[in-house]
Amino acid sequence: MTRDIFACRIYQGIHQFAQEQMAQMHLHALAVHATLNPNGQPWSRQNRQSLLSQLGDGKFKGLDELVRKVIVDNYACSIDQATAREVITYKGQFIPLHVEDTDLSAVYWLDTDARPDPERQNYSGAFVLVNPSGAYGSRKLPWEGWRSEIIHPKPGMLLVFPSYLAHHSHPYNGERPSVEIHFEFKVSTNSGVVQ
Repeated sequence: MTRDIFACRIYQGIHQFAQEQMAQMHLHALAVHATLNPNGQPWSRQNRQSLLSQLGDGKFKGLDELVRKVIVDNYACSIDQATAREVITYKGQFIPLHVEDTDLSAVYWLDTDARPDPERQNYSGAFVLVNPSGAYGSRKLPWEGWRSEIIHPKPGMLLVFPSYLAHHSHPYNGERPSVEIHFEFKVSTNSGVVQ
């Protein structure tokens, strides 16, 4: 018997909010980044204070509700704990390879101005999920899929994935900063649901 195992469930979709709401979230994320991230790198915020707390001033409530609905509908689980933080990436910056110590991760792009040229192997601003079936950089076997899934973000894009998937971004070349909200969720299985 031959079987393929260890598939990962990934959600990717476009979910636009009203222009005014997108602008409020965008401006608030930039302001929080300026206050809480004096080093300015997208990965260097010194605390895990959540935008879902008073820090977010209620501006991310609709986004939080959307992400929770997508998770409940597509992953058949209950959310036990959630946090969200802004990730701002300026020209030349990137997010290094890492995993999260949680169950599910989600990224929502409020804005991005990257100008990739995949035909020239320029993946500027791309978000990359790494295949967990082999060590990073290892050679894939002939019957296996790609070692990486390259995702070119757009404003309004939501991506949900298991937190154990290593992920990173390519250096960003946009003139405007990429403004993203990164979520981390602890979840539990809904009893009686078979997936």
